[in-house]
Amino acid sequence: MSRMLEEVLLEPSRSLKLSLTEWDQLIASARSAQLLARLAWLMRTHELGPALPEVISDFLLAHEALADAQHEAVHLEAHEVLRAVAKTDCPVVFLKGSAYVLSGQPVRHGRLLGDIDIMVPRKHIADVELMLKLGGWSNAHHSQYDQRYYRQWMHELPAMIHRTRGVVLDVHHTILPPTSRSQLNAGKLFSHARPLEGLSNAFVLSEADSLIHCATHLFHEGEFEKGLRDLHDFHLLLETAIETGLDESGLAERARELDLAWPLYLALRYNQRVFGTSVATRALELLRKNCAPSQARLRLLDSLYERALRAHHPRAQNTNSGFALWLLFVRSHWLRMPPHLLTYHLSRKAIMRMMGNSSEGHG
Repeated sequence: MSRMLEEVLLEPSRSLKLSLTEWDQLIASARSAQLLARLAWLMRTHELGPALPEVISDFLLAHEALADAQHEAVHLEAHEVLRAVAKTDCPVVFLKGSAYVLSGQPVRHGRLLGDIDIMVPRKHIADVELMLKLGGWSNAHHSQYDQRYYRQWMHELPAMIHRTRGVVLDVHHTILPPTSRSQLNAGKLFSHARPLEGLSNAFVLSEADSLIHCATHLFHEGEFEKGLRDLHDFHLLLETAIETGLDESGLAERARELDLAWPLYLALRYNQRVFGTSVATRALELLRKNCAPSQARLRLLDSLYERALRAHHPRAQNTNSGFALWLLFVRSHWLRMPPHLLTYHLSRKAIMRMMGNSSEGHG
């Protein structure tokens, strides 16, 4: 199984030894993992551009420019979102890629975004949705089942899209479904959120909570098309936190407080195993004692996750990868839903796929 992309992400100078054929493989893997712009940023910051073949250098610069253009659009769109919901006077916490961009964190570099994610208190969710609709957004999912699925069982509204700008907005009231096995109190996330400078009622998660959310999103979603990108996001977030004096004991305790110790443990473990680093070892050990996974369970998870977290390109997979991805997809739903709901939901998805209905894109 190829590790070329992971190795170059960790040590960009390795790219200087690549042939054009190997570059072709690297670019294919990075494109599938949505890491081309991140790769371009790493090449530029390590001043490797002049040493690369010109066609490769120009190609990477174009993708970094695309990320930069997206980031400019995120700043503009954040103002539009906040203007639309201003009358609700509720805090708006930006999440994931949009949070990285708006807060200026190093992880923003080369980060492509497919949508904008925000989180508002559940008590304000109806008012926020109404104000957004008045501001030009509408629900992207129209079937009755989709609407009920999101509003009754999920941690977010059905995705909203602006009728003229085409921007997709995901509005959350917490970071995990209410049906999840983790008993997360979303109020604790809001109470630790950091204000965004220059924006009214706009926030991002605290440094520790941002790490925990990144880990939780990766290991609860179950769809690993962007798994390596999300793990590299976690890698960069952790790197920045360590540089600014991360309290590893405090991070582990915060994860326990939020009932999210297990996904953080997994993120720290696979950050080490996939990228070959040995950072945050104290936090990892504290979480290992808290989670107490058996060696048999870890061996199974290692086998599954290390396949799933490879770049999604045929050259980076082996014949067992598809089965591993399917098992992790089912596992993620098991974590998010009670058995009776899981059985109903997956059965419905299977039937809809057999009927050729692709509109139900959730879960």
